[in-house]
Amino acid sequence: MIRLVFASALLSAGASAQSFTYSLDPALSDVSVNADVLLDLTGDLKGVFDSTANPGGTRTISGLFGDPGTNAEIPLSLGLGVSLDLGGAGAGSFTLIYDPLTGEVGVDELFATVGAGTTSQVDLSVTLAYDTFRTAAPGALFIGGIPLTLPLGAATASDITLIQSAPAVGTATPSATPGLFDVTLVVPVDLSLVVDLGALGGGTPTPVGPIPFALPISGAFDLGACDTRLEAVSSQSLSQSIPSPFPLAFDDLPLDLPTILPPGSTANLLLTAGLDTLTLDGTINSTLVATAPDGRVQNVCFAQSNSTGLGAVLAAGGSPSVANEDLAFTVSSLPQNSFGFLLMSQSEVAQPGFGGGQGTLCIGEPCFRFSNTVQNSGILGEVAFAPDFGNLPMGQQFIEAESWVFQYWFRDANPQTTSNTSSALRVTFCR
Repeated sequence: MIRLVFASALLSAGASAQSFTYSLDPALSDVSVNADVLLDLTGDLKGVFDSTANPGGTRTISGLFGDPGTNAEIPLSLGLGVSLDLGGAGAGSFTLIYDPLTGEVGVDELFATVGAGTTSQVDLSVTLAYDTFRTAAPGALFIGGIPLTLPLGAATASDITLIQSAPAVGTATPSATPGLFDVTLVVPVDLSLVVDLGALGGGTPTPVGPIPFALPISGAFDLGACDTRLEAVSSQSLSQSIPSPFPLAFDDLPLDLPTILPPGSTANLLLTAGLDTLTLDGTINSTLVATAPDGRVQNVCFAQSNSTGLGAVLAAGGSPSVANEDLAFTVSSLPQNSFGFLLMSQSEVAQPGFGGGQGTLCIGEPCFRFSNTVQNSGILGEVAFAPDFGNLPMGQQFIEAESWVFQYWFRDANPQTTSNTSSALRVTFCR
């Protein structure tokens, strides 16, 4: 799987960016591929004649007046057509990165499967274009310059995947519903699948791809919902030709051609050819429904060591739901019997030596202090604190889809009297 670590460079105000890992819901997601894939190969044809092993086999003779005693190699081009009509449940995952300050949204590490691992049938055909040649046993004339298309029956396709190949950045626009954002962006992806050509491929499954294209995503994500739901649809037309994206070659593959002049017989030939280009024409349609149960509480910075030799760790419990009002914090690895209180802000900074102490402040302005609820770490060096949602500092409120950064500030002696800070958490609230 391709992994693209670009969150720090993706959004201009990286300190405020929030990331959520989404999983596609196979029961509600669907991806369909309707396309014609043409594999253009070049090579040659020759008869199966062998003076020892098959003296009565078909011989090929170049042009109208070639030497009838030869078994010549006839240059040709071959188009192997694969008609795809695939679809089914979509499974997979991706990371969504949202910056509330800039309104930018990014998608990273998108990976999706088509058909949830099932195998689908595809139709095969072959189109031959060759120079004029004759055959002996049977005697026939094949006029060059007239493409000949032959149906080859059905093959199977499996392992159909879409994998993100480059960063994707778009916009998230607030809708009339609080916490609901309209999302528009284009994700560069590679389409890959495995086609079993049956006897034509010698019984060996043939990988097709990666075939690059741009997958547009238009939908909405609900930052106000505690499971951070995203719904998006896309419809993309594909029409492109790319140089040989994978190895495919036939070496003395039996190919039986029906004769035209005169009709009614079969020329037994051998095909040798290699892939030059792949042409793809069709559409890919997708409906993506995904949820991100995690990601509402994220570490945004780490603590400096205090007199315990460790950094104080801020952890969150309960839920970020404004309806439940059960968010709670604990701070561990504090000095014994140390006094301190919680700070909060909606912005982030990195300010070493905060307040003349040894800690790094990770909270920007305006900074709000829970100074009316001073805590003491006791002999265990720990505190626990649950904010009163109805009595926050300076009349602030926790609102769904908004995020706040929390950090604990405490006294210490290391070795002189000083202060320090804990690690910090960003909490994105939900309904």
